Amino acid sequence: MPRYTQPVHIHPAPLRGPGEEPGPKGVLARMRVYELMVIISGDLDESPAHDWVKTLTKQIEAAGGQVHGKPDWWGRRRFAFPINKKEEGYYVVMHVLAKGGALDEFERQLRIADDIVRHKLLRLPDAEAARRGIVGAAA
Repeated sequence: MPRYTQPVHIHPAPLRGPGEEPGPKGVLARMRVYELMVIISGDLDESPAHDWVKTLTKQIEAAGGQVHGKPDWWGRRRFAFPINKKEEGYYVVMHVLAKGGALDEFERQLRIADDIVRHKLLRLPDAEAARRGIVGAAA
């Protein structure tokens, strides 16, 4: 018969709360480079759609991030298929510098906004960010 011994308790790594920075204590978190594409409802005129871009920029800055360069405004495009009974939308692409997890609340706000048809927030790999000339601003 096998002999049972006292269980060994292995302590997990200490948890950090939402206010803590990722990484070792005392080391500042590195800014990450993201690419954000937003499709604004085509039911709006062009001026309110441009106002949405300004609002998005302010929300990113309020979350602790910054927009690198000028947002790339693609203008009004026709969808390949209807999305939420809409046929067209305004496309805009932004490069964003932010700490990991800083844009979670911002992304939640995009999901519930009525005038935002779709959005996609992607973290760019370091090599791609360097190719685009964004890494120097992140360091």
